[in-house]
Amino acid sequence: MHARIVIVDDRATNLRIYAQFVALMGPTFSSKCFQSASEALAWLKSEPADLLIVDYRMPEMTGADFIRRVRARGEGRNIPAIIITARQDRECRIAALDAGATDFLQSPVTDGEFRERAKLLIRQHRKQKELAESTSLSPDSNTASESHAEPSAAASMLEQIIDTAPVLINATDRNGKLLFMNSYQAALFGQEPEMLVGKPISEVMEDGLALRETRRNRTILQSGKAMANFEECHISDGVVLTFHCNKSPLRNKDGQIIGVLTSAVDITARKFAEEHRAHLALHDMLTGLPNRALLAEKMRQTVESCQSDGSISALLLVDLDRFKVINDTRGHRAGDILLRQVAERLTTTLSADDFAARIGGDEFAIILRNVKNVEDISGECLKLLAQIGRPYSIDDSLQLIGASIGVAIIPSDGDSADELLRLADLAMYEAKSRGRNCHCFFSQQLNQIAQFNAGVEADLRVALDENQFFLEYQPIVDATTLQYSGLEALLRWHHPVRGRLMPSEFLRIANDSGLIDRIGTWVIKAVCLQIEQFGHENLSIPHIAVNVSPRQFQSPGMCDEILACIKEHSIKTGQVTVEITEELLLDQSPQLQNQLLKLRENGVDISIDDFGTGYSSLQYLRDLPASRLKIDQTFVSRIEHSAADRAIISTIAHLAHALGMRVVAEGVENVGQRDLLRASGCDELQGFLFGRALTVDQLRGLFSAGPAAYRLGAA
Repeated sequence: MHARIVIVDDRATNLRIYAQFVALMGPTFSSKCFQSASEALAWLKSEPADLLIVDYRMPEMTGADFIRRVRARGEGRNIPAIIITARQDRECRIAALDAGATDFLQSPVTDGEFRERAKLLIRQHRKQKELAESTSLSPDSNTASESHAEPSAAASMLEQIIDTAPVLINATDRNGKLLFMNSYQAALFGQEPEMLVGKPISEVMEDGLALRETRRNRTILQSGKAMANFEECHISDGVVLTFHCNKSPLRNKDGQIIGVLTSAVDITARKFAEEHRAHLALHDMLTGLPNRALLAEKMRQTVESCQSDGSISALLLVDLDRFKVINDTRGHRAGDILLRQVAERLTTTLSADDFAARIGGDEFAIILRNVKNVEDISGECLKLLAQIGRPYSIDDSLQLIGASIGVAIIPSDGDSADELLRLADLAMYEAKSRGRNCHCFFSQQLNQIAQFNAGVEADLRVALDENQFFLEYQPIVDATTLQYSGLEALLRWHHPVRGRLMPSEFLRIANDSGLIDRIGTWVIKAVCLQIEQFGHENLSIPHIAVNVSPRQFQSPGMCDEILACIKEHSIKTGQVTVEITEELLLDQSPQLQNQLLKLRENGVDISIDDFGTGYSSLQYLRDLPASRLKIDQTFVSRIEHSAADRAIISTIAHLAHALGMRVVAEGVENVGQRDLLRASGCDELQGFLFGRALTVDQLRGLFSAGPAAYRLGAA
């Protein structure tokens, strides 16, 4: 039998792809495509369809509105309909279910999934049509002989009603033999009703169903009470249909129970809708994995099980390494494809007893059940890291990514979902700090670190309020003349208990807590105020570089804030340099580009810090209005012993000069490094060789006589 599939999508490309999918299903399937939902509705008024494929987001109406209008017509009430949905579009699915959608496909749709779902729904639709057609009466059966008495005519009409109604109806005697079965149910078994009367249900129904029916019937015969509102499945030609059933005692005219009467209504479509709603509430729509809500319930069950039988389980928190880079460089679609592939690898790697969930962004949680020891857990982590680390194919190109895994032991590390997730999260960050692409167990030491970090965060807030921060300045010299050509402002914290703290001891916590924004604002104001004070003292100092974090640039007012501070303190052009890191280069938003360009246009130099350690692109570098490029000290530290590092530095210097930038090498500690950096083309040098960070008083002494030059050790 030929099947016609109607496809409605406002994008011509999608129509061509879906039509090709239909063509691959074979010659018995054909497609009718519409870019206009209104045209499709008009066509369906006079033409039949076996399946509807409808995009949810269309300009004329949503897919839910389209399905609702089709369902409002008698001829479209039972046509199966698949809605094509975009990522994480939970609301549209609920709306589509309410409108009468039968199934959903996630965009982008794969060929195999499309054909499998389409064929299944068409088979179900045909089976329901066959059931309905098999119960229709022939013209002759509607005519009764004029000689029939009125009671016989009434009985014939009742039989017609029973046979025509789309409801399963049967009656069995006390021995389980069929007294009656209507045409609708008989068609499920491919038989005529009269051929089944007198047979035991064990010969008519499959074994499992017959056994359940026999038990229910026996209960009713013994109790004399009805059994209402239970569900049962019937399988017909491989199609599973779900029915809402009721049973009651069948009595004769004397009130004696002579059998059991059973009726059932087909609720397959409603059941699917209910199950899909439940699935939406407990699963991640992008990957299909359980979500945080279902994870919490599974963890509760796991904790109870471990406590009752003394077994051990483990919670693994898996965070993809540098996933943001993929989103930023290749787009969110590529990121979504990668997340789905990671989810598939997790589920295929784990055993049937284990459990995996996506709990947000690029984070996954895994419960390993019934592990024997730490070695078993480590082995599973290594397997997972190996699978995640295999190349991914995205749009015909390969992509590599790693992961960091934090492990908490159940129940010894914690007995609640929230606590275990917190501990696994601590362990995961410890894995990242160890170089990423590894796993780390939670320990009491990690918990102490977390408590310490929380205390540092609280102290940071006090430090901002009580002005406990101060600045020191490290000199930068001209590579040729050794004149002091610049200063870098370095943040210090005078902690009331722990004394003088370096940025490495608190900046990560400041960044994670969001306090880095306030601290960054304080640094900019402090630098501008210091330059103004030196001006009043007639001290001629070189420009001062200020580090600005990527997080600060997320604020659209960052640029205006810097310029307002410069104006307030009457800072001259070129006296302030803003240092940014390579991480910021990944953000190619017009907002960032405009902010940096505005700073340059108003006399603020831009310097790219730590170049060579991140994910720089020559295109980003070309488009940025930067004036300086700082080579990271990891290259400088190896320049005396590594020809490769010397070549890298020379290449970076040549590239920067071609783009009109000066090159600064940081971390210079000896004369040999200085000479090689000069030869490699570096313009400016910074490091302990030329002095450690200086206090304000030391700066006054250094520049009190005017411009100064580095003297000790100079060639």
